[in-house]
Parts: sequence; C-alpha cells; structure tokens
Amino acid sequence: MTTWEYASVITANDTESQRAGVSVKLPGGSLERQQGDTSSVLNRLGGEGWELVSYHSSGAGTWGFEQFWLKRQRD
Repeated sequence: MTTWEYASVITANDTESQRAGVSVKLPGGSLERQQGDTSSVLNRLGGEGWELVSYHSSGAGTWGFEQFWLKRQRD
C-alpha cells in the first residue's frame, strides 16, 4: 500500500510595498518562511521528490494569495 505525505507552499504578495513572502509547511513541522521566490521554492521541493497536486489563487485590490499543495511517497 502506498503512503503519501503532504506539504503546502503559501505565497502572499503586497503590491503596494512590493513585498512577497513564501512559506512552506512540511509534514510534522511548522510553517517556515523561505528564501527566494515561489518558482525557486517549488523547484527545490520538486528536486526532493514533491509533486504538485493542487493550486488555489485569490486576490483583491493590492494583495494576492497563492497556495500550492504537494505530495510525495513516504519511504
């Protein structure tokens, strides 16, 4: 039987101040702020065996929010 573990990547953007934060929540861990942009964080996780399974985006006015859900097979 295949067992999966799940993670999420959250990106929040504030267009007025040009700030963006990328955070990752791994299984059993807390939400941690990451260095780099969304693409570099997702590429790094992909190199660790994570695959994208779902994506959600929303925003209004000067802010935006993206969430990516990832999974990988547990050893």
